[in-house]
Amino acid sequence: MNRNRLGPRALAFPLLTALLMAVTPLGFTQTARAADPCGTNPADYVGVTYRVIAPAVIIRLTFLAGGKFEYELEDGVVHQGTYTATPQELTLISESTDHSDFRGCDGTSATPGFLAFPGALAVRST
Repeated sequence: MNRNRLGPRALAFPLLTALLMAVTPLGFTQTARAADPCGTNPADYVGVTYRVIAPAVIIRLTFLAGGKFEYELEDGVVHQGTYTATPQELTLISESTDHSDFRGCDGTSATPGFLAFPGALAVRST
């Protein structure tokens, strides 16, 4: 008798889906825990520092009051920019404009644990 077995590829998508549902405030069958999910309000970021990990560069990114942020390059030079946060995305504006693809929320904080941008990942520093 030939039994059908699920291979690693068949299990990858359900496992990824479960992981994403665990770190986001909204899952396929869950409802929002508040009117504004984590990271959708500019105040959710004030005073928080993230470490941006991108190919060949590590940057510290600190959010300030009034929709401003600072980022420090590896050589110690500090630059400034502005940011906006909406339910759809976090937008950083400095020399260029970057839009987040995904915000990782654990359900215990209004501040995302990580931010995903095209080509970079920002992890909240403790």
